[in-house]
Amino acid sequence: MTQVGKITWPDSGTLRVNFLGDSVGYRGSFASTLENSWRYLMRARLESVGPVVYGSYDHTHDANGNTVFTSVSNVSGGEDLTFVMLGTNNVREAQEYDAFDSDCASALDRVRSTAPDALLVVGGAWMPSNGGTWTDCERVAHYDALIAEQAHKHDGMYVPFTDLFDHAPNRNPTGDPAFGGYTTDGFHPNDTGHRAIYNRYRIALGL
Repeated sequence: MTQVGKITWPDSGTLRVNFLGDSVGYRGSFASTLENSWRYLMRARLESVGPVVYGSYDHTHDANGNTVFTSVSNVSGGEDLTFVMLGTNNVREAQEYDAFDSDCASALDRVRSTAPDALLVVGGAWMPSNGGTWTDCERVAHYDALIAEQAHKHDGMYVPFTDLFDHAPNRNPTGDPAFGGYTTDGFHPNDTGHRAIYNRYRIALGL
């Protein structure tokens, strides 16, 4: 086995990795290219160490067309490292706390049931610390506390992001071209924001 930071490459020599998330946590929306999204920056970093294969999962949207905790099912399993970055849309939809906590727990249950030995890395909500136009600061802090608690209950590590959201250059200016025909919208991370997310994860993992 090879140890790199907190990540252990298995005896097979190939690290099995999965990413579960929403437009920020998985799709990489509003980066200028997919390769500039935090997920692909992390892929490149991991692949610089050794062979990596990637897992899969099924994905659906809720009634509002958003990716939430209940969107994830049929996780491939057997991973050595799994990133979960969900919950932002649950916060934006002002989900009731108990339901939020239950849905978060259920999502992490699905991950743990298929990858019991994975290093589980759970990201907090991509939201402003003061709640912005969606909620208030006390609610954002409470939602993130629930994510952190469930991460720890599932033997995972929690990584927060509200301070990165609060740094305006991670989201602005608006109107810059992004891949997929989008333009930056002032909410989702731009290239600078995606790199900040990547670096937050990278440092947390000791890479």
